[in-house]
Amino acid sequence: MYIRKYLYQGMLFMASVFLFGQIAQAVEIKLSGELRPRFEYANNALSSGTKSPLKSDTRTFTTTRTRIGVKAIVDSETSGFIQIQDVRTWGGATPTGAPPSITQTGTSVSASGLDIHQAYIDLKNILDTGLALKIGRQELVFDEHRLIGNIGWIQQGQTFDAVRGYYGLTDALSVTAFSAKTVAFVTHPTLSATIPANLAGGQGFESSFSGVRLNYSLGGKDRITPYFYHALNASRTGKNGAALTPDVAQRLDYVGAYVLKHIDRFRIRLDGAYQFGNINATVDTQAYMLTANISTNVAIAKGANIMLWFDYLSGDDGSDLTSNKTFITPYATNHAYYGFMDNFLNIPSQGLMDAAVKVWIKPTKKLKIKVDGHWFRSTESTTAISSKDLGKEIDVTGIYPLAKNTKLVLGYSHYFAGDVLAQKSGHNLQDGNWAYAMMDFKF
Repeated sequence: MYIRKYLYQGMLFMASVFLFGQIAQAVEIKLSGELRPRFEYANNALSSGTKSPLKSDTRTFTTTRTRIGVKAIVDSETSGFIQIQDVRTWGGATPTGAPPSITQTGTSVSASGLDIHQAYIDLKNILDTGLALKIGRQELVFDEHRLIGNIGWIQQGQTFDAVRGYYGLTDALSVTAFSAKTVAFVTHPTLSATIPANLAGGQGFESSFSGVRLNYSLGGKDRITPYFYHALNASRTGKNGAALTPDVAQRLDYVGAYVLKHIDRFRIRLDGAYQFGNINATVDTQAYMLTANISTNVAIAKGANIMLWFDYLSGDDGSDLTSNKTFITPYATNHAYYGFMDNFLNIPSQGLMDAAVKVWIKPTKKLKIKVDGHWFRSTESTTAISSKDLGKEIDVTGIYPLAKNTKLVLGYSHYFAGDVLAQKSGHNLQDGNWAYAMMDFKF
């Protein structure tokens, strides 16, 4: 019996190898992968507590991201890609008090543990029309992750179940459109306790995100890209999409533009957006974002660059209960913008202003050192919180290639707590510290 069992298993294995070999002959197969272990040290006293002054708790965590991807290329116009991902905390479950880089979740953030990170079909020049489509779970990254990104810093990353289309109108002008389903539940995960799960008509909760972008090339990498995005969050819908009462949907629309221009040795980036819609059935929103930076290379050591940076995201002073003026970054990679300690993954209700200086230098051919300095302020004050001083942060990063396809990244950040945080908690806050060591192997 056992001999027959092993014989069947062996025949099945040989048949699988033969079948894979036949498929591989018909299409081109490309493998890719990543192993990214990361140790983090967090000593952050920025949260409220019961002691005055607050005493920070020190915690350490080690996580690993493992990815393996298979791309099947049928021809120059047809391909498919599947990427498996596993994210785990060393020692088992995520410890209490883990930083956002470990615990951050969202409607489009991939799950911890084993998961399908990406799985899509990529079609180009469909029926000789020039139309390209990418269908399935995929990363969406636009305009340097400003409003939509893959949140690559967190180990899980962010992907969307989406359809994305591209069409070139002229040599310089193209249009990109996408539609993503970010949540689809029979009952809402957080509102189900207050809403019956078996209402007549088949109630459900859906969140979606869609947009249209026009890209006008100015030559080289320079471009102007106006865009429109529509976010529908946790909408309560009935049969055939009919709204149920009460409607708890949040509908946000964004109209904006991204500009990238090189003038001599200077790189200039401008980005602005206006947000409108409603936060819920009784509160509407009108908010805006203005950002700018200018950078240039400096001929010292083995290369260097300096960047001046300014972001302004509108906030709300709480005086009008029927309107909210806080700008919301829908699916942005805020880690890349508002300090590496991730204190502003969610924009404060009083808004956020960030004036920064970012410098990198290569003292040797291989070693790259980056230093970012941020000055954070609220854009509005309230009766309860008169100060606008959110604090300051300095981030230091070192990057060194240890071997082919392998780099070592070391980082340290210090946050100088501002008066706003002290007024919110009623305590004299201590500063925060955070450090990490990461190995990144890709093939």
